[in-house]
Amino acid sequence: MSFEVVVTGASGFIGSALLNQLIKNEIPVTGLSRQKVKGLSTLSSYLDCPSSKDAVLIHLAQPRDASIPSVGNEIELCRSLSSKPWRHIVYVSSSMVYGDAMQYPRKPDEPVTAFNEYANVKLACESIITNAGGTCLRFANIYGPGMAKNSVIADILSQIPGKDSLVVKDKSPVRDFLWIADAVRCLVSASVLMPGTILNVGSGIGISIGRLAELTLALAGEHNRPVISKTNQSRSSFLVLDISQTQSVLKWSPELDIALGLSYLLKKKLNNE
Repeated sequence: MSFEVVVTGASGFIGSALLNQLIKNEIPVTGLSRQKVKGLSTLSSYLDCPSSKDAVLIHLAQPRDASIPSVGNEIELCRSLSSKPWRHIVYVSSSMVYGDAMQYPRKPDEPVTAFNEYANVKLACESIITNAGGTCLRFANIYGPGMAKNSVIADILSQIPGKDSLVVKDKSPVRDFLWIADAVRCLVSASVLMPGTILNVGSGIGISIGRLAELTLALAGEHNRPVISKTNQSRSSFLVLDISQTQSVLKWSPELDIALGLSYLLKKKLNNE
């Protein structure tokens, strides 16, 4: 490869998997973190991120928990990073910019309006990056080894094995789930092809949280355990991505379906206990 990749937030769930994939692809990579982690370069602030016109920046270092209030300095950081000389910038955004009110797979070219501060920050950063010629990837729910313990799938897995009811926050929401290896393959493809647009990255297939829990129980051989909700929303909640443009532009498609992904995680969990 005639370029290198610089990754902010390289110590996180996505970042660590991405570094492994880049190394596997023999692409020179520098991982940056605000934490001291072996093999990574430590920065007190990403404002000090070193740049090069021969390097692709993959900017991961933003809170991915929508419950954490985002602040203006995330926008300023994107503005600062985009003003530096880069071969290309790939910004990791979120499907949550669409909200969950529409009952159809969302497309990246449809108009969206920020419905909370988290979405507002993401959309503002997208605007900065695309104006600089960069690529923004709106990711669905990414899962796999190393995922956050408060994620939906991690919560379900934490209740297996068991005998009583499996409890989820709400069975009704329909969501799009993407295996971590498929996510990082897409990031690598965006780094190489540099499309300079906004794209969706997900499985393109929706599954309700209740059905997700039932599937996990079935794969674990615990078919008889009921799935119950702590609460029930008074409205429908649906967020699935249309990935057709991404498949065309990046020559990428997800490879691992949800049943295989869950099977892998169950095997890993049960073998470690």
